[in-house]
Amino acid sequence: MSLVAPSLPSWVDNLRSKVTDNLKQNKDLISYALATHDTATPHSDAPVPRVRYVVHRGFVNERRKDGDGSNNAVKDHSDKDLISDKLVITTDARSPKARQLASTPTVEIAWWLAATQHQFRFLGRAYVLASPSFSSATNTKPFPFPSEHLAPYGDFSWEDERIRQFRKMSPELRASFCRPVPGTTVAAWGGKLEDLPVTLPEGVDKAENDEQKKQLEQALENFALVVIDCTEVDLVDLGSQPNTRTRWTFDTASNEWKEEELVP
Repeated sequence: MSLVAPSLPSWVDNLRSKVTDNLKQNKDLISYALATHDTATPHSDAPVPRVRYVVHRGFVNERRKDGDGSNNAVKDHSDKDLISDKLVITTDARSPKARQLASTPTVEIAWWLAATQHQFRFLGRAYVLASPSFSSATNTKPFPFPSEHLAPYGDFSWEDERIRQFRKMSPELRASFCRPVPGTTVAAWGGKLEDLPVTLPEGVDKAENDEQKKQLEQALENFALVVIDCTEVDLVDLGSQPNTRTRWTFDTASNEWKEEELVP
C-alpha cells in the first residue's frame, strides 16, 4: 500500500517557511522557551511553573538530508513530505523536565523569531519517547506515548526517529547524555566535571575504544525525544503594518483545525 502524507493545518507551512527565512539571517534563532508544571517542589503546595530554552528539532520525520540513519520513508507517492504536525525537542530521560512531563504533560512554548518579527505561541501536550531499555530511579512514573496518534504514517519506527535525532546532535551535546543525572549537586555526585567526556561520535560503530563505546551506549539510553501535540497556535506578526494576529485551535469534536483573525 502506497503512503499518503497527512493533511496538515496551515500553521505548519507558515512556521516552516518563517523558520527558514529567519535561519538565513541568524542561525541562532532556533531555540524557544518551554514552560512546564513542577508538582514535586518544596517551594509551594501548588504546581509551580518551570521554563527553559530548548532547541527546535523540527517536526516528526522532518528531514534535511538523506543517509541520516533512519529507515523511515521521507516522501509519499506524490513526493510530499511525510511529516506530522507534532513538534520535536530532545531531553535527558532522567531530567526534572522529563519527570514534570510524565506528571503533567500540558506545556506552552513561546518563540520569538526576531529576524522577521514574528512571535509563535504553542499550547499542547508533550510526550516523552525514551529508549526501550531506559530505567531510572529518578523518574519512577512511566512515560505514556500514544505512538499511532503522533506518527506521520502507519508502521512509522519511533526508535529509528530517536536514533536519527541523536546522530544529528553535535558531538558535544551527545556527550552530555552520559553525564550524571541533570540537576544533581556535584558534591552528591562526588566526581570531577573535567573527567567527563567532552565529545562522542554518532554511533558505537565509530567508537575509538571500549570505554567510548560504553559511554555512547549510556548516552543513547538516556537520550529521549519530546513530541508536542499542539492544540492551539497563536501567531503575532509585528513585522507588518498594521500588525496582525492569527490563532489556530484544534476542535476535538470535528477533528479539524479552526483558524481565526484576532486583534494583536
